[in-house]
Amino acid sequence: MSILLAGGGEIEALRPIAERFVAQIDARAGSSSAKVAVVAAAAQPEAQLRATEALFAGLGIELIPVVASVDAAGSVTEGFDGGELLTADGIVIADGQPLAILSALSSRVTDVRRLVHEQVPFLGIGGGAAVASEVAILGGTEIGGVQIAPNLPGDSAISGEVRVEQGLGLVDLTVLSHAAQRGIVGLAVACCEAGLADRILALDEGTALDISEAGIELFGTGSLWHVVGDAGGVTVTSSRAGNDEDTAEDDDDDADAE
Repeated sequence: MSILLAGGGEIEALRPIAERFVAQIDARAGSSSAKVAVVAAAAQPEAQLRATEALFAGLGIELIPVVASVDAAGSVTEGFDGGELLTADGIVIADGQPLAILSALSSRVTDVRRLVHEQVPFLGIGGGAAVASEVAILGGTEIGGVQIAPNLPGDSAISGEVRVEQGLGLVDLTVLSHAAQRGIVGLAVACCEAGLADRILALDEGTALDISEAGIELFGTGSLWHVVGDAGGVTVTSSRAGNDEDTAEDDDDDADAE
């Protein structure tokens, strides 16, 4: 299995992650003409596709768009069949609202899980990483009417009560993205405290987890925030990508792939 989960960010910060993903595809497919399905679900998915094309420019793969349009509430207005996923050499889920992404993929959840189990490389970026979770936080900034995270301008779909649903189930915990950049660590703490999730890994932008049979590696330019709730309260620890003291083995029990 090969699962890359990235916390989002600008193209320059994500480029090393994209290069690693392509290397994993080449190692498996053994072909210079690999085809990668790119799932984009947004009000303007064409913009996400252009960003993905720029991210992978010059890396020698063919991108196959799998596009859905959504409204301001994250509901799908024009979906896709998703048959392109079945023959792809790799799967990318572009950044976006997790609710919209999961809604767009609803008829292909089982297929995605099977393909990843069959060693098809997977890259989730931002919201695409969040939906890989067993229990996915799809949006929201309040718990019980109390605000626990900032409302982001122009992003009404993530306001209101926190919404938690079954995700793709590629990893047996909850993943959040844009951690430091969007004040997500506080949301993770509140969700664990409220019992909405047992443990959450929140990734900064430009930071990724590489999950495989060999173990788990944190790499990139930011931090991973590990939030765990139990009867004694909530604990938060952080690991900085590139810090030799924070090895992949340290989190080996924390992000087991399904």
